[in-house]
Amino acid sequence: MINPWQARTEDLLSPGTMVVVGFFFLNTFLLPHGLLYTTLLTPIFIISLLWSGKWKGLLWYFLISIPLAYYHIKHGAATAIYLKSYLLFTSVVIFSLWAIVFLQIHQSRVGLYLKQITLYNFFFTLVALVLFIVPVLRNQFWSFEQIHPAIPVIPRLKMLVYEPSFYAFQLVPLFLFYFLSHAFSRGYQYVPAILMLSFSLLLSLSFGVLGGLSLSILLIVFLHLFRLLRRKKIFFATLYLTLFAGIVAVVALKYMAYNPIVDRIDKILAGHDSSTNGRTWEAFLLAWRILGETDYLLGAGLGQIKEIGNDIIVKYYNYEGAWANTVRIPNTMAETLATFGLLGAVGRIITEIGLFFYTRVYENYYRLMLFTFVFIFQFTGSYLTNIYEYLMWIMAFLPLFPQFDKQNIHVVR
Repeated sequence: MINPWQARTEDLLSPGTMVVVGFFFLNTFLLPHGLLYTTLLTPIFIISLLWSGKWKGLLWYFLISIPLAYYHIKHGAATAIYLKSYLLFTSVVIFSLWAIVFLQIHQSRVGLYLKQITLYNFFFTLVALVLFIVPVLRNQFWSFEQIHPAIPVIPRLKMLVYEPSFYAFQLVPLFLFYFLSHAFSRGYQYVPAILMLSFSLLLSLSFGVLGGLSLSILLIVFLHLFRLLRRKKIFFATLYLTLFAGIVAVVALKYMAYNPIVDRIDKILAGHDSSTNGRTWEAFLLAWRILGETDYLLGAGLGQIKEIGNDIIVKYYNYEGAWANTVRIPNTMAETLATFGLLGAVGRIITEIGLFFYTRVYENYYRLMLFTFVFIFQFTGSYLTNIYEYLMWIMAFLPLFPQFDKQNIHVVR
């Protein structure tokens, strides 16, 4: 297996690397919101699936989705909008099926891909810091959207994607990979990668991602307390992180009470943060109201949230002007509920839990942490056609990282 942190430098300039880096950093660049370059490449993915003989998953998708589409359209869904959204959702399914085949074929190189993305991410982060002083260019890398009317604008790193939380979400598989690589290896060769990724994550100020990431790590460590804390690196990492968090909290609350970041944390804890509320309980409230206007069991249908839920969402938030055109539900599970109803939401959970046991996710620390993170995060953010979320699910279900298998780590010698 290729060592993901000691690969040859010339690999960073190979054609394969350029494709991987382009997928990670440039997939949304200069495109309208919701459209990706991988969406435009859907015909190539279809040809690849047919060529490899891996087309049965696509057949099952059409057998389920076409009757459902017929039902939604027959019961009042706007046909043109539905068909447009159906094509977009189908492109996501096709990409996901192709990604499964690709990762299975290139399993031994996945670690190398993660290393390349990590290095390029650090380079682009430095570029973003330099361009921060250039007014014309800084908006490409930084978000200046106001989080709350009472909080001053806080610059947040978003790189070349839609928003900071989307960017931070992309970094999670990389951070977990290097965190565990460091925890279960000798020496400190993975520390630079951890520091690089931590730097970018902190600049994104995505509290949802940072919270979910911390929770997934702590939860898995807690569930394997006696096994993992016997390892010095994990024990001291947990101890230092706890002490660091405590010191930062005390200093921030005592000496930086009017800092905008601390102010936001305070509003989150008090339940007054509009961004956090909109991605969590308010998203489910609005989804349920949309179901009340359509069908509780099978939902409103693809693309109908903006069509049917426009008045519901605009009135709830009192949107005016340009804000009235940004109607959406920023939460994957809530969007699933509104789009496919109770049957769709329950079916999603059952599928995730079923695959958890069928693919034995619990036997591998990396896959278990990744599964835990994305399972939690789907209730607090993301969206239904986020291919990076589906890619994260795929990485959790495929046996890609045997070095993190419990039987390999805890083998008795």
